[in-house]
Amino acid sequence: MNTRIATFIKRNRQYIPVMATALLAVLAYTAGAIFFPGMRNPQVFFNIFRNNSYLLISAVGMTLVILTGGIDLSVSGMIALTSVATAALLRGGMDAGWVFLLMLLMGMALGSIMGGFIAYLKVQPFIATLAGMWITRGLCFFISDDAISISNPTVELISRIRIYMPGLTELFESSGKAPPYISISVVVAFIIFFAGIFISRYTRFGRTIYAIGGNEGHNEQSAMLMGLPVTTTKVLVYTLNGFCSALAGIFFAVFVTSGHGLYATGLELDVIASVVMGGTMLSGGSGYVFGTVFGVFILGLTQTLIQFNGSLSSWWTKVVIGLLTLIFIGVQSLLGQSKGGRRKESSLSGQALVDYRKKKRTLTIGAIAAVAILIGMAVLMPKIGNQTGVDRTAQVKKCELQPYRQHQVPALIDKGAIIVYERNGGPNCIDELYAIYPDGHITGNNVEKDIEKQITIADVELLMAGITDQGWFTDELYDTWHTPCGQCYGYYLTVVKDGQEKTVMGVDGGTDAPAVYWQIISLVKGTVPKFDVSD
Repeated sequence: MNTRIATFIKRNRQYIPVMATALLAVLAYTAGAIFFPGMRNPQVFFNIFRNNSYLLISAVGMTLVILTGGIDLSVSGMIALTSVATAALLRGGMDAGWVFLLMLLMGMALGSIMGGFIAYLKVQPFIATLAGMWITRGLCFFISDDAISISNPTVELISRIRIYMPGLTELFESSGKAPPYISISVVVAFIIFFAGIFISRYTRFGRTIYAIGGNEGHNEQSAMLMGLPVTTTKVLVYTLNGFCSALAGIFFAVFVTSGHGLYATGLELDVIASVVMGGTMLSGGSGYVFGTVFGVFILGLTQTLIQFNGSLSSWWTKVVIGLLTLIFIGVQSLLGQSKGGRRKESSLSGQALVDYRKKKRTLTIGAIAAVAILIGMAVLMPKIGNQTGVDRTAQVKKCELQPYRQHQVPALIDKGAIIVYERNGGPNCIDELYAIYPDGHITGNNVEKDIEKQITIADVELLMAGITDQGWFTDELYDTWHTPCGQCYGYYLTVVKDGQEKTVMGVDGGTDAPAVYWQIISLVKGTVPKFDVSD
């Protein structure tokens, strides 16, 4: 039996990282469903992909780049630039179809420029793409210093369309429950995903990508000696990744219905982590696009589990993803050493072979111990931080939500307010209540002081149109609530129009809330004045 298992592992060694990622995803989601009944709702599962569809699109392109032995740090800047440029062009009246096409061409152009520097001028991918990241970030603020909201019929249509699952729809409707659904962005993300699988595994271009990567760059020379189009392939890979980054930026802009130069900060690291957790080796030449979807799923699932837990800071998402990335890199390194070690063992004999095997066992045990220590730190750190006599408030400031002030809303509406917006919690324990009036007058109060702002009547009408056109007075907008983390915000939003009044509440970052709710919240948050508090 042991011999069969060893033989199976030996023959399928290249699939171990992917299988480990898939197994981890299944076990983590199963554990979440056991401990948190809310996760048993299929919509929570689909929401993980809905909220991370742009991440999957970008990760597919990044997988091809990493397979060549390269890296692309410009993806976050490209996503931010695309969101700002899309919002600005749509605000200027350009047709949405032409805007999307122009953004994709822009992404491909910037990708090909970086690819040209890397392939022809032999610039290190890290340096070339780091420059690309700063260039794209800088261009964002040439377009606008502030966030630009998007109010376009095509974008609103894309964001509001629901695609229901065959079979599940009938099952849920028969039981009187809302059927689960996905969005267009998820469909597009999986089209890109399957296209990436086809390109990497079943085309000459894909085989050339694998031939270029790996072996610390030596494979590139071998590929050139074989007559493969190395330079052209590398340029095309970065061009394709630019296309994926721009497409991800478009759907990110659709998701938040706005564009800003500070969006997607650090997203390139999430993309790289997803690819690595999906089983692709950073050294290149080994890995599968198929595994990337599991890496993206684990990243989204980690955030979901922390949100459902409610007692952990949202920053634990970064800690967990960092630990998992380190673990997967360690596993890949051990597999690489094992593959090279078999060749070295065959060339040794006697005491030299015994010493080599002893050293190999020591390294393996040390790696396993290091992983165990890292996991132990992740588990014990919150308990250590809560011990009596240990002051952690300077490191992580946990907020206890203040009592909501919804009892004040009727009085504000009686005074003529048509929008009342309350935000409570966050790292600075804020407690803010705003009222927006038809004449453009906005008032705000954070318990300690008042604030005012004046906008035009046209701005108010545009804001109300953005809220109502996205289905505020429909069943698509509903209350959602889970125990908020120590740094999360709770929101109430009341809208009054044509004799109708509706209030919806939710907690930020929750996969249980409808995506359109956060789009509406972003519109209101971008309109109200800001208190002089860093949050």
